[in-house]
Amino acid sequence: MMPTPSSPDDQEELVLWYWRRTRRLTFALLLLWFAFNLGAAWYAEALNTISVGGVPLGFLLLSTASPLLFTVIATVYAIAINRWERQARRLDDRIP
Repeated sequence: MMPTPSSPDDQEELVLWYWRRTRRLTFALLLLWFAFNLGAAWYAEALNTISVGGVPLGFLLLSTASPLLFTVIATVYAIAINRWERQARRLDDRIP
């Protein structure tokens, strides 16, 4: 929940709120990226028995889907952080 600062002492609470959300998002996205890559690598041999357009699925996931997922994760992170920074700046401006 977003804090509603009303005094300079609340600025510390705002900073804690921002970094708590940032760490939580970073951890969740890294976990998603790690789980996808580990899962694709772990099951690559089994996935390679399936072909998509003549290309083994394990190879396809690790060579194409992994960089795509990384790009999506980076975009989600950038959008979320920009939104949170705007919110934090608006709240910070209200502190006397």
